[in-house]
Amino acid sequence: MDLPVVLAIVFFCVFLLASAAIASLLVGRCLAALRRCCRPDDADDLEARRPRAVAAPHQLLMASSKPQQQEPRWLVWREVEALTGGFDEAAVVGRGGSSTVYLARLSGDDVAVKVHRWCGGGERRLRVFRQELDLLRRLRHPHIVKLIAYSDDHEEGGALVLEYLAGGTLADRLHGGASATTPPLPWAHRMRVVHDVACALEHLHDASSSGTGGAPPVVHGDVSASNVLLDGELGGGARLCDLGSACEGFSAAVAPTRAAVGSPGYADPFFLRTGIVSKKSDVYSFGVLLLEAVTGLPAAGAPGEENLAARVLPRIRAHGVAGLVDARLGDDGYDEEEAADVARIAVECAAPQPGLRPAMAQVRAAIAEKAARSIAKAEYHGHQHIQLSKLLELT
Repeated sequence: MDLPVVLAIVFFCVFLLASAAIASLLVGRCLAALRRCCRPDDADDLEARRPRAVAAPHQLLMASSKPQQQEPRWLVWREVEALTGGFDEAAVVGRGGSSTVYLARLSGDDVAVKVHRWCGGGERRLRVFRQELDLLRRLRHPHIVKLIAYSDDHEEGGALVLEYLAGGTLADRLHGGASATTPPLPWAHRMRVVHDVACALEHLHDASSSGTGGAPPVVHGDVSASNVLLDGELGGGARLCDLGSACEGFSAAVAPTRAAVGSPGYADPFFLRTGIVSKKSDVYSFGVLLLEAVTGLPAAGAPGEENLAARVLPRIRAHGVAGLVDARLGDDGYDEEEAADVARIAVECAAPQPGLRPAMAQVRAAIAEKAARSIAKAEYHGHQHIQLSKLLELT
């Protein structure tokens, strides 16, 4: 056999042996890598085998007992009809421009069913209903009326099922609308009510900083004694209601499409002149509400007369509150110093220019400080005692 042929055969055999060795090595390494991927290392394996800690019984109880906000129920229209007894006139407890309120029972509790009708108002009434429904679903506060259920699937109307407060409206209690024999609202109760309303407005105006997930501020747009509901207890609290006129998402903006913002006697004169509505519009209306609480007089004057703010603000600026406090309270039925302080707060709120009016947070703090004793007294009579020191901490 020729030498070149022998050398070629030898070279080929060496090549085959080397290839087999390399292939065997590669296969071994691949298998080892697969085993490492499929099995945890010693430390991980030990952790994987270690028993997991079990929560103590009291921890499980705490976790399961965390309060959860109950979402409003959705009702079909026939359920609204059943609640109101087929919209029975005997169950009507209130009427508004585009709504009727019925007293009903739901799950064993008294509720107020606010029924809106689109006919006659069209798109505007639908927008008012949607506005109030959206805000009540998102805004939760102890002094804003609570939404319990709603219905929005009917082509001719919608309904809001709200908590019912047996004390009627602040307007009824201040001006005798509930009954000719209704006693005047005590001074301490008045101070608690205006403080509650101030808390609600502060929450609306400063929603972006009050734990509501960066929600934009809300201007109520119709602060009035008729939109403040009272519970039935002596010295009980208050709820702000009727958010159908609210404006959302700005601190000051032009609202040319609105026919009016505010009820007669409460509307901000700056808005009436310029069409600009802002949080300071609510502050003005709240100032008028304070004047009502002090004097016991309605905000809107009789036909041909000036409204309350125009009549009493110049007198308070010049001479203080002397002779203006509600005479039905009697000389010993109110705190003279508190009345003077609250009247001064009202003057600041009703300043002609919005820039001169305080923010609602400042107003609420001022009332909490100046009327602290009366607010605490009302809380005590309402069986919800609050320490004076706790109230002053809010300031």
